[in-house]
Amino acid sequence: MSKIRAYLKACRMEYLPAEILGVLIPFLISGKFVINLPIIEALIVFFLLYWCGFLINALEDVEVDEKYKKYVASAVHELGRDLLKLIIILHLIISFVLAFHISLQISNIWLFVFVAISTFFGLSYSIKPFHFKVRGVFHSTLAFSAMFAPFFFLYYVIAGFPPFSIFFIIIALTITHYGIALVNQSQDYIEDKEAGLATPAVRWGLAETLIIALILSIVGLFFSFIGIWTFFNEYLALIASLILIFAYSFPVRGIWKLIKIAIERAEIVEKIAKMRKMLNYPLWQMSGIMGLLIISVIVFVFG
Repeated sequence: MSKIRAYLKACRMEYLPAEILGVLIPFLISGKFVINLPIIEALIVFFLLYWCGFLINALEDVEVDEKYKKYVASAVHELGRDLLKLIIILHLIISFVLAFHISLQISNIWLFVFVAISTFFGLSYSIKPFHFKVRGVFHSTLAFSAMFAPFFFLYYVIAGFPPFSIFFIIIALTITHYGIALVNQSQDYIEDKEAGLATPAVRWGLAETLIIALILSIVGLFFSFIGIWTFFNEYLALIASLILIFAYSFPVRGIWKLIKIAIERAEIVEKIAKMRKMLNYPLWQMSGIMGLLIISVIVFVFG
């Protein structure tokens, strides 16, 4: 049981509620709430690859996590490096086999290629020598592998290639959630700098990274509104826009408060301590996803 608990900790189960809600959105927004073998396999691929990203990150950053994410580091030690590597390999093998089988079932081998490419970027985010996490603008590959690709993959298996308005919304909200992810990583500024990891906050500066995160979040939301007003009639578009504004007001206001902390005249240790008390990344992501889920229900009912 201790190994199972350690595995779940390393998979970052605190994000599971948002992940579960997130997989419902492609069903609802496509208007096709059906279950068949390719979709079941796609859901398995989604979770295995998502957790694989967390497992690899936990393995690669275990020394850094020893300071401030001790529960993640302790999970790695409990599992052991060799067993954790084996689990990661099993995740990848099962995911690739299922993705290939899905491609055969829907007669589109390019879907398997898409999964392989997105997995490469997901792995390369943490794994050396690529280590996109510390490669400046290449850090943004996280947006593709962890946000755009999983949603697009599920939608495609459920309903085929999304119409322009939906595709536009997926890209826009990828930008927004990447901005929120930048904020979450900024709280690791001290340990990343001490470890010599040139993450965005270390490379660009704490306040500057938070400002970029706020800009990305707002720009992503703005483009989301364009997609919504293209997809809905005026009445439903107004309702959907108001829901989106309310849902994302929590992370946007939170980021603004963090920026004010970052520009204070205080020691960096004091700033980070304040940020960690205020920042609630799982809740901020959940807030946005809940808004999207409500909008998706509207699409499913009235679309």
